[in-house]
Amino acid sequence: MFIRKSVKRNRFRKAVFITITALIAIGLVVPLAAMFQKQPTSGGTQSTAQQTNQDRLAELEAKALENPTDTAVLMELAETYVYTGNPDLAVKTFEQVLALDPGKSEARYDIAFIYYMSAKYDQAEAKLQELLQKDPDNKEAHYLYGVVLGTGKKDYAAGIKEIEKYIELAKEGPNVEKARQIINEWKTQQPQN
Repeated sequence: MFIRKSVKRNRFRKAVFITITALIAIGLVVPLAAMFQKQPTSGGTQSTAQQTNQDRLAELEAKALENPTDTAVLMELAETYVYTGNPDLAVKTFEQVLALDPGKSEARYDIAFIYYMSAKYDQAEAKLQELLQKDPDNKEAHYLYGVVLGTGKKDYAAGIKEIEKYIELAKEGPNVEKARQIINEWKTQQPQN
């Protein structure tokens, strides 16, 4: 069961990473806060996927009430809040996880990602700084931090530095190539001294 949750969490993180990379690579990164808003259902009926998410959400909320110190359940509940368009509840739940386990890097990363997607760049930056202080070799955190700085705050020089740290840690792979492309793009957008 632990392996299944770990695989699910890794898939979530990989999906987040790929999504950010794809959005930056095609130059269409815009605040996607609307993505987090609930979509109205037509005619009062929900699709099977929505119903499944709602059922899973209710199940996880009940489990969290039964055992409010179970960080695995809280992590899954927070991720489900993200999927069902409740970023504020997701952040609150991830914060509960951090109160119970301050070393839980995934929760801090996920909060930063939610803040980034909600165009709350200062909060995203703060969470990523906390994460990197505790886990300086977290390559995904360096990548997201670079994106927040470069894309969100338009601090291309600082963003490039973080993306370069990601490349140093990751060493190779398709995401490293995309990171190099981002750096090249940002270098052209930096003010010339």
